[in-house]
Amino acid sequence: MDNAPVPASPQGKKSILDWIEWAGNKLPEPALIFVILAALVIVLSAVGSALGWSVQPRRPQVVMVQQVDSAGTPQVDAAGAPIMVKKKDEQGKYVTELVNSGAAITPRSLLTGDGVYWMFSSMLRNFTTTPALGLIFVAMLGIGLAEKFGLFAVMMRALAFITPKRLLTPMIVLIGANSSVASDAGYVILPPLAAALFLAVGRHPIAGLAAAFAGVAGGFGGGFFPTGGDGALTGFAQDAARVITPDYTLTILHNAYFKAASAFIVMLGGWFVTDKIVEPRMMKLRNPLTDPDIPKASTMALTSTEKRGLTFAMIAMAAVLGTFAALILIPGAPLSGHGVPRLNNDTVLAQQPIKVLPPSTMLETPAEQRLYTPEGAKAPDGTVTFPDGAEAVAVGGKPRMSESPGTRWSHVIVPIIFLTFLIPGIVYGIVTGTLRSQKDLVDGFYHGIRNLVPVLTIAFFMSQFVAYFGYTRLDRMLAYAGGGLLVEANLPVPVLLVLFVLIVVLADFALSGMLSKFGVMAPIFIPMFMFVGISPELTTAAYRIGDSVVNIITPLNSYLLIILLVLQKYQKNAGLGSLISLMLPYSVVLFVCWTGFLLVWYFMGWNLGPGAPLHVVP
Repeated sequence: MDNAPVPASPQGKKSILDWIEWAGNKLPEPALIFVILAALVIVLSAVGSALGWSVQPRRPQVVMVQQVDSAGTPQVDAAGAPIMVKKKDEQGKYVTELVNSGAAITPRSLLTGDGVYWMFSSMLRNFTTTPALGLIFVAMLGIGLAEKFGLFAVMMRALAFITPKRLLTPMIVLIGANSSVASDAGYVILPPLAAALFLAVGRHPIAGLAAAFAGVAGGFGGGFFPTGGDGALTGFAQDAARVITPDYTLTILHNAYFKAASAFIVMLGGWFVTDKIVEPRMMKLRNPLTDPDIPKASTMALTSTEKRGLTFAMIAMAAVLGTFAALILIPGAPLSGHGVPRLNNDTVLAQQPIKVLPPSTMLETPAEQRLYTPEGAKAPDGTVTFPDGAEAVAVGGKPRMSESPGTRWSHVIVPIIFLTFLIPGIVYGIVTGTLRSQKDLVDGFYHGIRNLVPVLTIAFFMSQFVAYFGYTRLDRMLAYAGGGLLVEANLPVPVLLVLFVLIVVLADFALSGMLSKFGVMAPIFIPMFMFVGISPELTTAAYRIGDSVVNIITPLNSYLLIILLVLQKYQKNAGLGSLISLMLPYSVVLFVCWTGFLLVWYFMGWNLGPGAPLHVVP
């Protein structure tokens, strides 16, 4: 691959897209990219520590001015003290300024004895505490089983067949935009189905293929249902936000409202491009309806067994959702009201940071900060003694609960996702005969987990990079330095959002995978944007757009080759350039429409999800 020539377009010319594909193929795999980034952090921490780098933390503060009356006379209170009020600008917004907050932050080198020891001792913990690792694993047990036994494929075919011909395009795009709930199954299942369906009703099959691919890839960030990817984004965003606000909490539904509405934006954009641009152009180039070599769609109809299995599966899904709805809505039911997750001994898991100090400093430690020994017995001087003679005290105020209190149903999102797909998948498998034994059942569980192997590999190396970034304090230094520049630049929030979407689009040509890019960008942009009042939820919503709209044209999308094989079934001389030129109008239209929709959402001031605001005060 190192000596691979730049690929040429079907006409023999080397286009910009050809050069992008060549350059993208030269990049390391995502896991290796995080290895390189981790090594870079190690080097920068040592260099910064040696050169004495430092960043002064600053926080936004509203400017206070003395109140004046209509005649301009300064006002004072009864004691003669000035009456201070918040200053507003010409638009009526409060004026803020940056003020110093605490001591300067300096980098902590990893190339020291303590640093090397920490890297080795924390390696396993860095991975096992990766945000949403458990959520993704458990959710994919149920989703993967339903996919293994064929439930998702039959659901897509059934929805498409009952749709009127004139509404086939928007239905295909909308199904695609929601297919991410089944991981990446939509890439494999829906495009060939859509092509055959279009052909069966007398429409161009390539238009159906393009509409499905636009929905699946271009609408990946939209949809009505929470997915495993949402859980991972939630965890990364929350960790990044806590660089600035230590107790900031997000839920998996932090973009739920925006995601659901975005599915319709993707549907409308894909509908317009398919029916007004792509299909007319395809019909002019070649009419495949009379070509005897093109397979017909007779095998697309559901068999009686599939219909019966789908009916029972939908009844089972309705029963699961109805049960959970009753558990949530009925007063006094197990999932009604508020609560906090507890351990099996009825205690609550909490985090209390401690600081290791030399023994000589313990005499000055306040009594309320003194800790207990791991065995539970209080030491004579109220300390925790370490083997090397060092001791520790509590810092950072009161302990913080690891799982925040909230509505009870919000704590059981993962079991809801798990059972909503697990039980209907089992029912479908039993009725259709695809589930005949306990071995089939276990293989169904394995199927979903196999899809996670690449994610787990990337997550391991990504977790080391993120942990190194935090240990060295480079994350906070970059956040404070970049956030200060953003505040001083005084760019409008809409401009920052559009620029961020463009940055994500460009990054997609260098780094593939939603989680890989977000793992790099979240620790940088979320803290910086918080300085100018942009909430982590809003940053994540903007990220979804940039990551989605370019999926259909980036050569780094590994599923592009699968779609190309389907395209060659109906256009034998098609190449990668043919596919990218076919999908480029979707990418442009979705970028414009979806980004514009985000700006409208911002100006309307709507929450992005339950308890997910647009603005934040760091």
